[in-house]
Amino acid sequence: MKILIKNATIVTMDLENEVLYKHHIYIQDNLILKVSKDLDYTFKPDITINANNDIVMPGLINMHTHVPMTLMRNYAEDVNLESWLFDHIFPFEDQMTYDDVYYGAKLGIMEMIQTGTTSFLDMYFHPQAIIQAAKEIGVRAFIAPGFVNNNLETRVKNQLELFDKYHLSNNGLIQIFTGPHAVYTNDANSLKIAHQLALNTSKTIHIHLNESLTEVNNCLKETNYRPMEYINHLNLTQDVNLIAAHAIHLDQNEMQIAKKHNISLVHNPSSNLKIASGVMDITKYLNFGINVALGTDGAASNNNLNMFNEIKLAALLAKGIYHNLEHIKSYDILKMATVNGTKALKMDHILGKIKANYLADLIILNHKSINFQPQSNLIDALVYSCNAKDVKTVIIDGKIVQKNYKLLINDFSNTINKVNEAYNRIIKEL
Repeated sequence: MKILIKNATIVTMDLENEVLYKHHIYIQDNLILKVSKDLDYTFKPDITINANNDIVMPGLINMHTHVPMTLMRNYAEDVNLESWLFDHIFPFEDQMTYDDVYYGAKLGIMEMIQTGTTSFLDMYFHPQAIIQAAKEIGVRAFIAPGFVNNNLETRVKNQLELFDKYHLSNNGLIQIFTGPHAVYTNDANSLKIAHQLALNTSKTIHIHLNESLTEVNNCLKETNYRPMEYINHLNLTQDVNLIAAHAIHLDQNEMQIAKKHNISLVHNPSSNLKIASGVMDITKYLNFGINVALGTDGAASNNNLNMFNEIKLAALLAKGIYHNLEHIKSYDILKMATVNGTKALKMDHILGKIKANYLADLIILNHKSINFQPQSNLIDALVYSCNAKDVKTVIIDGKIVQKNYKLLINDFSNTINKVNEAYNRIIKEL
């Protein structure tokens, strides 16, 4: 398949603040062949899209979510993290079936695509259901099945089978990571087993870490270590790529650990505010040399999967913390939603930029939308003015999955019905 996108305003995310006007993007199969100012008439596209000065940028990368939790949107409000999890979310999840996870994931993936996300990192159970939904829609999915204390032998067996069957499947769109949930749901033994599992598979671990002060204080009380220190003490940071969600409450020593071991952190501003866990000091971490990406968390604690919301909120919070309007730039925030995510995934050599020989994951935004007028300071506009309704067309791995605002998968109504049926059934069972 060859696609030509003509007359585009391109935010490349390659060079800082680089915007190319009236340029053309040539896509062949799943790669960007080239980006040029002049039309190449020897290129014979199967599909031509005249962007007509609309904005093309890399697809957004949601680096921490639980997509099936769309089933719990607007459920269990106004409680802190520990009560939210143990008194509300975990009991709800105990009632969820494979089909519930599948339809919840499908709804979440549709929502992400419609709001500009082309890749996501997910931690949940029934991973095959999430993979099924991801493959049907055609999204790039990094799956880290939730790994906790119980049934460890079965969990290891299932993870190995999942890795063998699905890792790099669907033309490389699916990758399998290891997902020990957190230090408060995993004891030392299960954390060590998860680490060995990662070493034997993709060598990537995704974990919740230092999310709340309660977590930090309990870990100190039980182990004499803070959470980041504790996993380092157990050698979870050794010889793996570690991606830590939340990481709000890191002290100086934990920051040193993160930097030394190239640990990437994932900022989830909406979720952390909503559950009153705190605010990540992204400027401090970035200036310290730690890679920080961006995520939505699940729809149960957000309550949507719209990365453009997170982009704007991350920028506002960073400025508000320091009472300094120049403390972080718009381009730094866009990097968190694109290239910093690919760096965390060890794919920054091939994903997250509009550039020759990069994977063709990109979105086209309506530059004529009212909230983009007047058309000036495009990088700032993407951070502060852009919203979900501007996402016009979405291309993932060289395939169009949304065209002119319409998802090409024709299962929207059925998915919504199934999600509502599942929610109503589970609420009655609680």
